[in-house]
Amino acid sequence: MMSARTSRARLMNQPETLFHSCIRFVAKNLRLYREIEYLELLPALVKNAIFLNVVRVHNGFHDEELPRLLLNSSLTRINLSTSTITDGILALLAEKCPHLRSLTLTEGNYRFSRAGLEGMIVRLGKLQRLYAKHCPLIDDAFVLLLSSSCPQLDTLDLESCKNVGDDAADCLRVMPLVRLNVSHTGITDKFLKAIANEQCGKSLEDLNVGHCAITRDGLAALPWDTIKYIGFEGCNIEDLDIVGFGKHLKYIYWTISN
Repeated sequence: MMSARTSRARLMNQPETLFHSCIRFVAKNLRLYREIEYLELLPALVKNAIFLNVVRVHNGFHDEELPRLLLNSSLTRINLSTSTITDGILALLAEKCPHLRSLTLTEGNYRFSRAGLEGMIVRLGKLQRLYAKHCPLIDDAFVLLLSSSCPQLDTLDLESCKNVGDDAADCLRVMPLVRLNVSHTGITDKFLKAIANEQCGKSLEDLNVGHCAITRDGLAALPWDTIKYIGFEGCNIEDLDIVGFGKHLKYIYWTISN
């Protein structure tokens, strides 16, 4: 009988399909096709595969013309992590991808304005997951706009968005967030206490507040009914005696402060 390891090895050694070979070739040479009329007429499945390959393998998009030809209404997940992100790109997302569920801006080259970011987010009402680390334009006011525009949001990653602070809790507390990363931001215990007994605190499964002004008082305020993963590395927490961790907790990321 063939072992699982042998089976996996054979699968990995299988030749690439013709479809994927063609996608990889077109993605690599995409600029050569920008003037060809039929590029815009390709089926959505092909466009989506090309778009994904450009981002994953070929250092992303750095103009607006090629995304204009490829973006379409069937896309529900977009990662721009290696791309230059301008107001024009954000406007294209809002115009061409009304059914977008997941958007990753993290590690992109941020060249957009606050107006461009806000103009996009108010038109993406079906968004469920947003990843936008290290974005100086994101603050408490933007989080308020995000929460009112995207009520289905369940995953929010704002790591190192330095202008996010305790006031963001006022709008996030009513959201059914499952995953929230606000590490390296300006939140304090006040933030955790504000969301603790609200919808947000009761639905959270994955929370990261590392390197924030968090103490054990803030952690103790959380209900811990649903939390499975929590990170508070770099926080001023000497011990966890008063924190009543829940039965569902699977992982803690924590280092003792000196």
